[in-house]
Amino acid sequence: MKSLLSTLAATAATAAFVHGATTFGFDNANLALTAGTPLPTSVTIQNAYWETLDDDGNPLAVPGFRADTGTPVASDPSLSFYGSAISGKALDGTNNPTMFTFGGAMNLSSFGVFLDNSNYGNYQQTGGNPAFGTNILFYDAADTLIGYIGLDQTVSGFTVADTGTYGNVSKLILPSGAFYDNLSFSATAVPEPTTALLGSLGLFALFKRRRA
Repeated sequence: MKSLLSTLAATAATAAFVHGATTFGFDNANLALTAGTPLPTSVTIQNAYWETLDDDGNPLAVPGFRADTGTPVASDPSLSFYGSAISGKALDGTNNPTMFTFGGAMNLSSFGVFLDNSNYGNYQQTGGNPAFGTNILFYDAADTLIGYIGLDQTVSGFTVADTGTYGNVSKLILPSGAFYDNLSFSATAVPEPTTALLGSLGLFALFKRRRA
């Protein structure tokens, strides 16, 4: 019985939350997605900084990225002498990290992004501060690092094409130092426990009815 309920819960979650690929081309002024399937939750794109102290100046138990002032913009990298974009405009991440925050936890897979056609950017992580690193970072809601993808900003047109899965992601961070273009990923919303339970009970009731 327990095994059957677990199977039904997984089936209900999969049926309700499977999602296709989403692409941010950064050609729109509001940086909205430009291709693929709309996300099953909201996403906020902000400039970010690495925070280590609380409001009283004491060290945080868990340092993390916070929203910074200013609004992320998309522009032509060549105007900043960063070479041409892969297509159209690109997200300007030259001066600060960029944070994508999801309205609900997401499971991400098939992550990809292109860098501008220049060899400008960060050569290595500076002083242990991930804001100036060479990795795309994935965090959960508690600011726990789930995983990362390495990139080399010194390679013109560097391409990230990762097929790994990053579960329970609440935000992802693009490090500063480069323009980014055509960011894409496949995503499924992480179901609330009550949602999965209700779905499994409904399927179980249907199963019992059919057997009767």
